[in-house]
Amino acid sequence: MALILSGPAQPGETVLVLSSNEPEYLAVAAGFKSNFSGNFREIGLEGSDAKQKAVGEELKAAKPGLAVVVGDLAAQMAQGDLAGVPMVYCQASRASKLSFAGGKVVGIYHEPDPSEQLIILPELFPGKTRVGLFYSPEYARLNRQLLQKKSQELGLTLEMIVLNSIQEVPGKLRELLPRVDVLWVFTDPVILNSHSIQYLVLQAVSSGVPIFCGDNSLARRGATAAMVPDFEDAGRQAAQAATELARGKWAQKETLLYPKGRLILNQKIARLLKVSFPAPLLSQAQELIH
Repeated sequence: MALILSGPAQPGETVLVLSSNEPEYLAVAAGFKSNFSGNFREIGLEGSDAKQKAVGEELKAAKPGLAVVVGDLAAQMAQGDLAGVPMVYCQASRASKLSFAGGKVVGIYHEPDPSEQLIILPELFPGKTRVGLFYSPEYARLNRQLLQKKSQELGLTLEMIVLNSIQEVPGKLRELLPRVDVLWVFTDPVILNSHSIQYLVLQAVSSGVPIFCGDNSLARRGATAAMVPDFEDAGRQAAQAATELARGKWAQKETLLYPKGRLILNQKIARLLKVSFPAPLLSQAQELIH
């Protein structure tokens, strides 16, 4: 049975640290708890910088043997205070900019595999062959050459647009939309916030261009279709990775794994854009938005 304690840190223990009680983090935690057979202590940072600092100081003083951190706040704490500790991070979109010194690290990426997203894209939008991809190289971990190669194999033309700041979004979006049939957007704390999501959706819909993404927020705020991470699967993979780290596996300094995808289809936006999803994909979708 898992040990979920509130007492002081014990050197060598396993800790599960949640950035907050956001539903996606709780789902990751549920997947972890149902698949991790060892003892662990669960710690909630409650979205608080003060709690992050206090927990970081506590764990730095008595280093755990293994840490599983969920979300950006927990990952940032781990970077600063858990140097050398074997670690698994999940659902942390800013992790690519963090440097985890010393110990072995396994990351469960915050989106399904980009190659798997690409494979389903032409199935979702038959006949739409010109794809524009918005991403920030600081945060999105993708293999440009591999995606270009796979796009060609699928009969797609992929135009990849690099964004280095949110200020670049309006201009580059205006240039891109007339040239593409689908806009593919990667989860990114630079590009995606409440204002930019609204802007992206309004501009794309006005131009008759559907949005495809792997971001949970954008999926529910105007994307036509999305393959978002299965959070419980991310937790299950974190449990497996943690078990293997505890056994001394993972020779590489950092290993990146991808969660399974959950297909979300927005029928309301699709009708507006005169997009008809193939029946097999409608039946496969884990969620339909009407």
